[in-house]
Amino acid sequence: ELETALARKPVPYLVLEPSRPRLLVKSRGLVLAEVPLRSIHRLTFQPLFGGEQPPPLSAPAIWTVTQGPGDTDRETIAPTTLRPYSEEEEMSDPAPAPGATPTPKPGERDKPASYRVALDNGWQLFLVDEAPRLGWFRRLGATVRDGWQRLRGEAPSHPPLVTLVVDADQARGLHHLFRSGTEILVAP
Repeated sequence: ELETALARKPVPYLVLEPSRPRLLVKSRGLVLAEVPLRSIHRLTFQPLFGGEQPPPLSAPAIWTVTQGPGDTDRETIAPTTLRPYSEEEEMSDPAPAPGATPTPKPGERDKPASYRVALDNGWQLFLVDEAPRLGWFRRLGATVRDGWQRLRGEAPSHPPLVTLVVDADQARGLHHLFRSGTEILVAP
């Protein structure tokens, strides 16, 4: 029922299948791409003293992206003043020397290999290219950093994370799909 409701809309949506670790990109019920996941982790910050419980995480469910990693990538920058077009001005501008600046290859943009996606259920989706290290020393270090931030009067933010471990190239390829309003169907 949930996927049928998503398939009726003319926009792409994502399907996260934890049973077979993979992420499907779909539109109108058709699979456009399949991204295999190395692993899926559920991470919550647990301070030494006290702390609050993370929000519930149930499946099947539909998560909606509230803030994507590239929401500001497509901003339009307008000139400060408008003036009429003149061919004379265009001719007077010196042309750049050919080959002076290398042109980037398509797809070779500066998209990060790891990024966070804020969700409407209070969790964040965290795409990384290597599994998180959760050893005792790392947890101790995180606790000490948290304590120093609190002593300085800063309020540290530790939202609970659903971490998807995926190849770096595939994470860069998915970057443009995580925009505000994108829906993610989580299979049981």
